[in-house]
Order: sequence, then C-alpha cells, then structure tokens
Amino acid sequence: MQPLDGNRVQNRIIKHLDRLERQLWFQRERFFRFKMDEISNKLTQALITNKILETKNPNAISKAFTEGLKKALRSSDFEFQYFVSPIRDLVSKPDPISLYMTQYVLEILIEHPDIEEIYGTDEEIYETINSVINKSYTEFEKIEKEIIEQLSHNKNIVPGSREYEIVLDQLLRKKLGEPKRF
Repeated sequence: MQPLDGNRVQNRIIKHLDRLERQLWFQRERFFRFKMDEISNKLTQALITNKILETKNPNAISKAFTEGLKKALRSSDFEFQYFVSPIRDLVSKPDPISLYMTQYVLEILIEHPDIEEIYGTDEEIYETINSVINKSYTEFEKIEKEIIEQLSHNKNIVPGSREYEIVLDQLLRKKLGEPKRF
C-alpha cells in the first residue's frame, strides 16, 4: 500500500475550495451588476418600512447604498475582511455582502446627512438586509436557470465555451437590462 502524500492532497482540496469561492464570487458579482439599483432601492424601502432607518430623503439613501455595494464589490479581500471584522461574529454563517452592508449602515450611513436616526439592533439590521439580498438573489437565480434551460436545448452551443457565455450574457441583458459598470 502506497502512503498518501498529505501535502498534495491538502493542496488539491485548498485549490478546489478556492476555485469554488471564486466561482461563487463571480456569480455574485454578475448578480449585483444586473440588480444593483433594484437592491439599493429595496434595501432603503425595507429599512424604512421596518422602522430601522429614518430619513426624509430616501433617494439619497438609495444612492448611498449603491455606493456601498460598489465599494464592497471593488474592495480587496483584506479590505473587505477588515471592514466587516467588528461584526464578523454577528450571526453564524453570514452572507458576506449582507454583513458588509450591515457594517456600512452602522459605520458609514450613520454619518450620512440625510439620515435622521437608525434604530434596532445590529442583528435586526443584518436580518433585514439579508432578507432583501437573498430574495433578490433567488429571483435572479430563477431567471438565470430559465435561460440556462433554454440554452440547453441549443445543441450548437457547448456549455462552458466562450460562445455559451456570450449568449448567456446576451439573454440576461435581454431579460434584465444592461448591467452596471463599476
């Protein structure tokens, strides 16, 4: 029986996990490119409706959320982790973007001139933000699955090919509109 090379096995597992993380981040980034404005509007609306946020200018807050989402997506891994570190243990298995946006509300938006007051606990803010993002992501995944199902009927396009990605992007644009540029 041949002994296993522990380092080689461990390196393969780490590479596989890194690849999965990059794929997930790529999917999330594509999701936010298409849904950025909708999410920022829904975040503002949900926080006001749940009486967590008090403002007289929801449009300015919505724009601030858009800037926060852009900042989250543009930041390096170190910057991202450093920013969310004060609330990293807020909930078990947090959604990274929801955690980032919660910290954004607690640290950046609290100083915004159009914010009159922020109420509620950190957990309540996180839960509200997370519910909006998860609901939007579920809707986006449903649309994406429908398009992928549609593409599976076309035998001329091979999944994973560059042509497949181009057609997928075109169909997403047709269904959801133009994505935002950062």
